[in-house]
Amino acid sequence: ESCSCEGVVHDVEIFIGTGRAGDWEETVGLYNECKCDFWSPLCEDTGVGEACDYAAEYCCGDYRYGDYRYNDENDGRFKYVFDFFYLNSPACYCDFFNYAQNELGHSLKPKSLNINNISKEFENPCGQVDWSTAIQVERASLEAIYKGTNGQNWTNNAGWMDDTVDYCLWYGISCDDDGYFTGIDLRDNNLAGHFPVYTRNTTSDWIYSTDNWKFGLANLYNLKTLDLADNMLTGTIEYLPLYNLHSLTHFDVSGNQLSGEVDALVSPSLTYADLSNNHFTSMHRFKKYKVLPLQTLRFCDVSNNAIQNDATDIFENIPPNIEQFIASNNQLYGSLPALLNDLPKLRQLNMSSNSLSGSLPEWFNNLPALRQFDMSSNALSGELPEFAESFLSLQELDISNQTNGLTGAIPEDLSKLQSLKTLNLAGNKLAGTVPPAIGNMAVLEVLDLSNNLLKSSIPAELGMLAGTLKRLDLSN
Repeated sequence: ESCSCEGVVHDVEIFIGTGRAGDWEETVGLYNECKCDFWSPLCEDTGVGEACDYAAEYCCGDYRYGDYRYNDENDGRFKYVFDFFYLNSPACYCDFFNYAQNELGHSLKPKSLNINNISKEFENPCGQVDWSTAIQVERASLEAIYKGTNGQNWTNNAGWMDDTVDYCLWYGISCDDDGYFTGIDLRDNNLAGHFPVYTRNTTSDWIYSTDNWKFGLANLYNLKTLDLADNMLTGTIEYLPLYNLHSLTHFDVSGNQLSGEVDALVSPSLTYADLSNNHFTSMHRFKKYKVLPLQTLRFCDVSNNAIQNDATDIFENIPPNIEQFIASNNQLYGSLPALLNDLPKLRQLNMSSNSLSGSLPEWFNNLPALRQFDMSSNALSGELPEFAESFLSLQELDISNQTNGLTGAIPEDLSKLQSLKTLNLAGNKLAGTVPPAIGNMAVLEVLDLSNNLLKSSIPAELGMLAGTLKRLDLSN
C-alpha cells in the first residue's frame, strides 16, 4: 500500500467524542484517492474481502461508530444502540456494501477505528440518509453557488438573491410540484470560479455554513439535471459528495476550464455525462462496485481534453448499456483491448486524434448497433479485418490518417455495409486495387481512399454511385 502511494501525504485522525447522547469515535480525513485507486482493483479483480474493506474506506471517506444512549419509553431506563454513521458518502458505502455482499459474499468490516469487537461489521448504509432536503437548505445552497461563481456578473441573474421572488422562478431553476427544485440550467451564463460542490468564500478557507451545513451542489438531493456548460469554471471537481445526488441523471460541464481527473460515474442514476472541452488530464477507470451507474450510463463525452490514459484502462468495465462514447482529441495511448465486454447498444465510438497503436481487434466488427466508428488520426497498423454481418448498421467508418499506416488490401466484403454513408481510409498504406463491389453501396456519400498505395485503374462500377456520392477522393 505505501509503495503504491509513495509521496502521498495522508494523515488520518481519529476523533473521540463523549456526551449525553453517548460515546463515539470518528475518522477525519479518511478519503484518499490514491489508496482508493490501489485497493478498489484488488477488491474487484481478486475478490479478497479485506481488500474491499480498505477500498470502501479510502474510496468513500469518513464514518463514525458509537454507542448511542436513549431513554426507553416503556421502562424509563437508558438503552444503548451501537451504530455506524457515514459522514462523507453514504451512497458510495451503499454501493460497496451491495457489491461485496452480492458479488463476493463478504460483509464489510471497518479497518480504521479501534473497535473492541474486531468482527463487527458495517451496518447497511443504503437506507441511512433522509434525501428530502429542507427547502431552506436548498435555497441556502443556491445562494452559496451564486456567491461562489461570481453571480453578480452573470449574463442573466434574474430573481437570484431576491427574497421577494420564489427561487423556483430564479433564472435557470426548475422545480417539481412540491416546490423542490430539480434542475439547474446556467449554460453560457458567465459563471466563474471553482466548481461549486461545496462553495468556498473567496476571501477565506471557511465554507459557507450554518449549523454545520456545507452549502453547495452536494446538498441538492432532488437535483435531476445540471447544465453548467460553456462557462469559466476552473479547478478540480470533488466527486465524492456529488455521488450522494441519487436522482441526478444529466451532468454537463463541457466547455469550461476544469482540470484534474474525470469521473464519468458522477452519481448512481446518471445517464448523460458531458465533460468535454476542458483541461482534464486523466480519467478514472470505471469501477465495478458502482453497480447502478454502470447500468444507467448511456452517453459519455470526454473529448477535447488532455487525458493521458492507456486505452485498455479506459475500456475496462465500460458500462454495458453505453450508447455513445466519445474520447477524441486527447492523449490516449496503447493498443485497443483484445477483449471487450458486450456492448449491444453502442451506436457511436469516436476515439480519433489520439496516439492509439496496434491493430484493430476482433470486437471491431461485433458491435451490432454501431452507427459511427471513428479511429482516425491515430497510429494503428496491420490489416483491415473482414467485416462481419453483425456490422451491417454502420453508417460512418473513418480509420484515416494512421501514422503507422494500415496495410494489406481493402476487403471485398466492405460492400456488405449497405447502410454506410462515409468510408474514409485515406492516409494509410493500403495496396492492391479498389474493389469494384464498392459501386454497389447504394447510400454511400463520401468515399476517400486517397494517399494510399493503390494501383490499377478506377473500376467502372464506381459510376453506379453517381446518384448518392457527394465527395470522391482517390488521389495519391
